[in-house]
Amino acid sequence: MKIMEKPVEPDAEDCCNSGCNPCIFDIYQKQLKLYNKYLESGETGKITSKENGLSQLKYTIFVVVENETICDFHKLIRFKKETTNNNKVWWKPGDHFLFKYCGAETTCTRAYTPIKVEQGDDCDFSIVVKQYVNGLVSSILCDLKVGETTYWRGPYGHYHLQPNHYDRIVMIAQGTGIAPFITIIEHILKDEDDSTKLLLLYCTKCDETILFRDKLYAFQSFWNFKYEIFLSQPPTNVKLKYQEPIRNHKLNSEYLSNFTTLGETEFLLCGSSTFNAEYNNYLKNILGVHENYIVLF
Repeated sequence: MKIMEKPVEPDAEDCCNSGCNPCIFDIYQKQLKLYNKYLESGETGKITSKENGLSQLKYTIFVVVENETICDFHKLIRFKKETTNNNKVWWKPGDHFLFKYCGAETTCTRAYTPIKVEQGDDCDFSIVVKQYVNGLVSSILCDLKVGETTYWRGPYGHYHLQPNHYDRIVMIAQGTGIAPFITIIEHILKDEDDSTKLLLLYCTKCDETILFRDKLYAFQSFWNFKYEIFLSQPPTNVKLKYQEPIRNHKLNSEYLSNFTTLGETEFLLCGSSTFNAEYNNYLKNILGVHENYIVLF
């Protein structure tokens, strides 16, 4: 019989204060109840399901195997677990991991969406990081060198993807907020039995900040995927691929209204808190979409 370890209570700084659902403290309370039940009955219950190479309640060390610039102020960083065992790192589409930074004067955590590694890549997951001028954690990550160690825990997430549950899923992303949608899109497109139609509305500054541009362009070969990119500060001459759907204006409520009467539709939003609030307001209060059909990341 598998022996269940007592969960480790998180420290105050282990919370990223980003409004995660569930919060790391909620996870701890849930695992603590399972542990107490195990002590009473000797049964581990759901905890005996598929083992993960990453823990929700204690940090795992991952080594940087690559850190490359993919566009202006953005890095793609790949990580591999320091210790090798048979447990692979896995997560559900839309989940996030927590990165912990321990400095001489401060300790803090930040949430990042893991990106699935390509076949043949010698790593467990990758993340996309935008470097901010005064961003402590983003600067630390962007400056990481190959071989340096980092601390991660997870996965966490509240989104449950159900095949064919909706006629269409409309994803509205800003900047690096496209990351969770990439994993959702890939998961659905690889499922031949899932006929959910997908529409990605991606908002970014200019053509130099378009993330996963080649991947999105390749996704067009699937019958059930479409996307449009909206540039808030388009340059004079945008270099387009053949029939690449790039719009030189911001996404507005009038444009969104085209997608609110297309059958059973779920709307997913991921961007800054201001971005999410703005488009959540568009959908609910201007376009009349019920809140049950809107998911905020």
